[in-house]
Amino acid sequence: MHDFVNAVHLKTEDQGAVLDAVTEVLARAGFDAVALAEGPDDGTPPEDPTKSRVRHFLVSPGNNGWVSVFDENFVDIFDLSPRLSAELKCPALLLWSQGDRAWGYSLSDDGRLIDQFATDPNYVDGPVEPHPEALSEYATGTAEQFRKLFEAGKGTPLGSMRVFAKLFGIRNAESDYEDLAEGDDEGVEGLNEFVQMTFLKR
Repeated sequence: MHDFVNAVHLKTEDQGAVLDAVTEVLARAGFDAVALAEGPDDGTPPEDPTKSRVRHFLVSPGNNGWVSVFDENFVDIFDLSPRLSAELKCPALLLWSQGDRAWGYSLSDDGRLIDQFATDPNYVDGPVEPHPEALSEYATGTAEQFRKLFEAGKGTPLGSMRVFAKLFGIRNAESDYEDLAEGDDEGVEGLNEFVQMTFLKR
């Protein structure tokens, strides 16, 4: 598992609609969809994904009411979540963990920020205190379960993120783009139904 684990989880079962939304959001950001073979592959080491003109995604099938978008770019994914939420007019949860240092989330609905939290406030702009009552309106877990999670800490950031994801009923939350792209299917549901997307900056 890589150091930075993150994905945008969208409350829908419609994988096709999510694929269309990713394409539309990326087009507005100046990216065109390309075939995988059109990406640079000249044997040189891969670029830092946060500086590359190429952007790769993996999109899961619908699973337990959620479709997950895994972005190779672990910086710009923070801006992707509310844009996809607005495009699809549905809740979107960005859930991330950086090794044993920090974890957090950002919950949007129809592009509007509902709640966000980070154990390290340097990762987000604005307030970072969780609101269990707001979370419980979108999750299978109760406000009391969320409250206990934040009060107890639940050990490591990845462990906390795991419990948090379970309270939302989200699967595959502990996966990251690189592991999935390498075919690592340990604990991953439906990997053969994931769709690879590649975009090139104009």
